[in-house]
Amino acid sequence: MPQADIRNLRVLVVEDDQPARYCMALALESRVAQVILADNGLTGLERYREFEPDVVITDIRMPILDGLGMVRAIRESGGDPFVIIASGFSDEEFYLGAIELGVNLFVKKPGNITDILKGLDRAAAEHSKRKHDAYRRALSDGLLANVPNCHLLTNGSRVLYFNDPQRILPSPAGEGQELGPYLRSHFSLCARHGTVHSTIPAWLERHSGKEFILAAMNGTSLKAPRRFLLRVDRVSLDSGSTSLLTFTDISLIENERERFYHLAGRDFLTGVANRHAFETELAREAGRARRHGTELCLVMLDIDDFKGVNDRFGHQTGDQVLIQLSKTVADGVRMTDVVCRYGGEEFMVIMPQTSLEGSLACARKLCRAIAREDFDIGRQITVSVGVGLFNPGESLETLVHRVDTALYQAKSGGKNQVIEAGPAAYSCTGS
Repeated sequence: MPQADIRNLRVLVVEDDQPARYCMALALESRVAQVILADNGLTGLERYREFEPDVVITDIRMPILDGLGMVRAIRESGGDPFVIIASGFSDEEFYLGAIELGVNLFVKKPGNITDILKGLDRAAAEHSKRKHDAYRRALSDGLLANVPNCHLLTNGSRVLYFNDPQRILPSPAGEGQELGPYLRSHFSLCARHGTVHSTIPAWLERHSGKEFILAAMNGTSLKAPRRFLLRVDRVSLDSGSTSLLTFTDISLIENERERFYHLAGRDFLTGVANRHAFETELAREAGRARRHGTELCLVMLDIDDFKGVNDRFGHQTGDQVLIQLSKTVADGVRMTDVVCRYGGEEFMVIMPQTSLEGSLACARKLCRAIAREDFDIGRQITVSVGVGLFNPGESLETLVHRVDTALYQAKSGGKNQVIEAGPAAYSCTGS
């Protein structure tokens, strides 16, 4: 913070007694930056508006307009100088009025110049602090006006602060606006758990320190960001514990990832991610799950009796079945899930931020959809499915092995079913 120095102060002296006014001016003119003189409250008000001094030293009883009347007019116009009252007037009502107007210091007349100089030292310290605070506010505003992210502060129910300088969100949020309706009307959470079964305040409390992927709702401009990374953090303010929501536009990252897949990570036949992309994405999502404590599930599908399809109808027909099935799987999962061809007639689906219950429900839905699909070959195509929840303490090889074992159990148990990396089975032909 800048060093406080009364030599930087501009001082307005308002005194109707001419000798006292000149004595004050002589005592101060070599110590402060500027001394401005006035002989009554009205002239003092005019001088204040003209020069905007940092300090006002004024008497009380003066002709035309008294000292308190002048200070009141200054305050009402938005002025906030450091005010020193130098007067022999000692009425209690005067003191109460002066306190109400925010007078900073009282000096009894006749007084010592030392008392005035002590007051000016206080004024210089306050003036320096104000300049420093103004600089910090300007710096903060400048930084906030150029950050690429959007920040939203909330008490859980309503928006307390909103800053979106680059206008990345579909719509601005107003202070005092209800948070729940704002989020639900503009975003969908790319996870199968969360706001559906809990209130917004409870959801924020439970997921502090975690990150989520949001998708902009339909109707958003095509030029606007479509994907956001939302981070939830708890912050403590004077008003109590609040949540800071940070939105980051990850549309370009998502687009770049898509381009990477098309260039190097796509299966040449089906168009979904290939084995190499699967290993890369699974490692990335497992790292994120470990860091943020989020859930991650892996689903493995294998076409039942696919060799019979190739043997009876030929490999070209088998290829068409693979293409159509991969499209059915891709259409049945979220955009943030990663569908991969693992090898031959085996497919993997990486499901970040998804509970085991959510992934099982999705796997069963896929299983039913494939069983109902018309592949135009005169026979039903079904899949056996294994589903596993990632344990942060296990290796990815162990996760894949567990899911592969569950898939083998689904095959040996009658096919056309979903098996968790555990005992429960589910028939795809059931209700």
